[in-house]
Amino acid sequence: MNADDFSSHVACFMQDLFKYQLAVATLHPMPPSDPDPPIGCDPELIVFCRNAIRILIIAFTNITYISWDFASYVEDCKASALGHGDRKEKEEELLQRWPPEYPVTVHVDNPRVFADPSGRLIAWVLPEIVPPTYQDQLHRGTKLLEPFLVQKLGEAQFSGSWRSNLEYFSDDNSFIRSGFVNFSPAWYMAGHNDPLCTTPILESPDGMEFLATTKEVFALITGILAVVHPKQYAMAKEMKRAMIESGQCEEALCRWPTVFTAISIISNRESPLHRDLHEAWEWFDFLLSIGPYEQAPLYLPNLGIRVNNHPGTICAFGGRALWHGVRKVSPRITFALYMRKLVQEGLEIEPAGWITQLEYEMYIGVNRQHLRRRE
Repeated sequence: MNADDFSSHVACFMQDLFKYQLAVATLHPMPPSDPDPPIGCDPELIVFCRNAIRILIIAFTNITYISWDFASYVEDCKASALGHGDRKEKEEELLQRWPPEYPVTVHVDNPRVFADPSGRLIAWVLPEIVPPTYQDQLHRGTKLLEPFLVQKLGEAQFSGSWRSNLEYFSDDNSFIRSGFVNFSPAWYMAGHNDPLCTTPILESPDGMEFLATTKEVFALITGILAVVHPKQYAMAKEMKRAMIESGQCEEALCRWPTVFTAISIISNRESPLHRDLHEAWEWFDFLLSIGPYEQAPLYLPNLGIRVNNHPGTICAFGGRALWHGVRKVSPRITFALYMRKLVQEGLEIEPAGWITQLEYEMYIGVNRQHLRRRE
């Protein structure tokens, strides 16, 4: 079974398990049956899937509602042309028009979902959902890519982007060398719209071994996406199927263990407050950090929160829709998993829209009265 099929089986199992456990947790009168795990799946992975679903259930039954309409806020963001001019000034003006819920920044360290009054799910905070065993798997895999991290960092001093500015990197190389690398099995080269191509790192022996080493953890992460944004997951599956059937980057896509179209690995770097402008407003990015640090707080000023972000925590939110940043904390590796809108548009696949609480209720049969509302 290739990595693509493997992650699909795990994601399907996690969706079914979420339906079952959420129905039980919300006292549904006729819950579905407890699903059987995928045949031949490592028992340890099944344990980790069940633990992840437990955390997802806690999050979904502890929803914090903001007071303003998120779609209207996004339209204001679009009108503000955030990619041009004085971005900080524009962001501060947006905060005045769409103030956060809390007068002071609130620390969030428990499983939580944030939603707007219409039930649009804006963000998921999933503390320590990736277990230490899989964090070690990610560390081992990333060590294989250290030469690529160092090479990219060496070029950073000549770049004007903060993402590659040496001032934002720590000198602590004890856990992993400082640097960053971006890769994808199928995306467009900078400045080009055709054809799709595979990042060369993935065709190298070290890149292939990285994918093999991290197969299980990325299958788990794909299953988490299938739960937190099933519409985005379904779209991503369709995109991957279309690329494979067309013969574009087929070999790399079959080895690629997730439906996210790209991954960035960032080691020992601060990320000042920013937005990711090449993605869709309605889609989630995943941020996951590992390493022997205590906290690497993730700041989301639009929500007025600071996520404590212990190792193994996943924060799922729209990287374009929410201003976000992380201070310089090391030793630490951050994995950013995301999807390029340009790839979806090039394939002419219907884009996924917001995922709402009502859709979950229709999809799973949740009893609304049993969900605890936090305002």
